Amino acid sequence: MNIEICNSEEDKHGNSKENIFLAFGDNGNYLGSAFTYPTINYHQVYETPYLIFISINIGDNMDKPLSDEVRKKLFDKVLLRAKELRRQRPDLKARIYSGFEYNKNTLDFYTKNGFKEDYSIIMEAVIPKSFEYILPEKVKVVDWKINSEQDFMKYKAMYDEIFVTPLDMEVFKEQENQKHFKNLAFLIDGDLQGGCTFFEKDGFAYVETIFVLPEKRGKGLSKIIINYMFDYFISNGLNKTKLEVWQLNKRAVELYKSFNYIEVKKNLMFPGITL
Repeated sequence: MNIEICNSEEDKHGNSKENIFLAFGDNGNYLGSAFTYPTINYHQVYETPYLIFISINIGDNMDKPLSDEVRKKLFDKVLLRAKELRRQRPDLKARIYSGFEYNKNTLDFYTKNGFKEDYSIIMEAVIPKSFEYILPEKVKVVDWKINSEQDFMKYKAMYDEIFVTPLDMEVFKEQENQKHFKNLAFLIDGDLQGGCTFFEKDGFAYVETIFVLPEKRGKGLSKIIINYMFDYFISNGLNKTKLEVWQLNKRAVELYKSFNYIEVKKNLMFPGITL
């Protein structure tokens, strides 16, 4: 079968059409697609701020030889484009990567094509039952309510600016149903400084997010947030806590270690190449 790769004629998701590729067969039948999306993120990966994500999606009902051929042709095209994007910012250290969720077949494909394994780290800590913390008077903590789609989109815009993995509304709604769910905002003089999201999961106080707005960093707020969470956990009978962090986010890893979090597991995710 002859496989034709072309750029998308429309751009529906805020990406450049030159970054979107479609694969078609002899009869114009759809075979698959790929895209690359560049972003600059100093918040989670300070040392490698230029992140270029690539994704490949193969159509249904194809035999394995054809599926493998389509995937490889799309990969070659999208990787070439990702490298072109990388050259546009020679001043920044860059990483071309793929995959937010673990999938062995996908991981095997990327590693066979020159990408290196990367990890997210599962960390756990045991909080002493005698732990107590008094919040500084200048800091106010409020529930950050997401009551409408407009609220969610505003929150998502801020979230996606800070975190590598985009916020998913369905996942967020599922978390809201968990016991002890809290989405908190930390304010000083009425001004938003940072926040966190956590809930109970499998007997652990699971920390989904901790963030401090870029312009508010360097004042110790992340430690205030963690201390506040630990106090809340202990007050509600939870002395074990767990979180997941990208290993490239070295600042966050060191912060969590300072609160006695230890690495208990690695997930193979985010295969990529650093340029």
